[in-house]
Amino acid sequence: MIKVNNLSKKVQVLQDQLTILNSLSFQVSRGESLAIIGPSGSGKSTLLGILAGLDLPSTGSVHIDGKRITSMSEEARASIRASYVGFVFQSFHLLPGLTALENVALPLELRSESNALITAKEFLFRVGLQDRSEHLPNQLSGGEQQRVAVARAFACQPKILFADEPTGNLDIVTGAKINDLLFELNQEQGTTLVIVTHEQSLAARCARRLHLQCGAKFVSVEEMTIKC
Repeated sequence: MIKVNNLSKKVQVLQDQLTILNSLSFQVSRGESLAIIGPSGSGKSTLLGILAGLDLPSTGSVHIDGKRITSMSEEARASIRASYVGFVFQSFHLLPGLTALENVALPLELRSESNALITAKEFLFRVGLQDRSEHLPNQLSGGEQQRVAVARAFACQPKILFADEPTGNLDIVTGAKINDLLFELNQEQGTTLVIVTHEQSLAARCARRLHLQCGAKFVSVEEMTIKC
């Protein structure tokens, strides 16, 4: 589902060129789960953004389901995201003026799906928030907002789900529930799951781990370690 070949990302900082990612090559199979781990500043979120077509690499390529997104225009990449990708972010990214139900339904409505509200209600039920559907985000706890974000991501039935520190702002109990939900829905829908996380317990649940340490090429299939 995802193929990365010789991927590098460099940025200019004053008179110097900073290498964020260096010569990464790996693949993620359809329905597989991959954890991207490593210290702060190792390029985890940068890599996730490139995989999702939100950013472009300096060199190398990314293919999504055989489509080379790194050679596409922004408009074409946006079309790929709409067709293939769901997101769960640490900071939720819910629209404050919309209810929980409206937040979940919005991406479906943008795709002109006639049953958007019905599907949104179904997924709010799946995350246990059917009684909070008419509440605005500021009327929900952090855990409830994250569950709305998970419901929104899975309601679109994405082929790939990218999650960037999905439980970083949550308490241990709520975070564990969100993690369980990610893998339950992942298995039910056969979604390819790519997670950026600092949590070793969450990373261990994934089929493979990509450990970033500021560059270079992976070492093994099960535990890909990227070193300087």
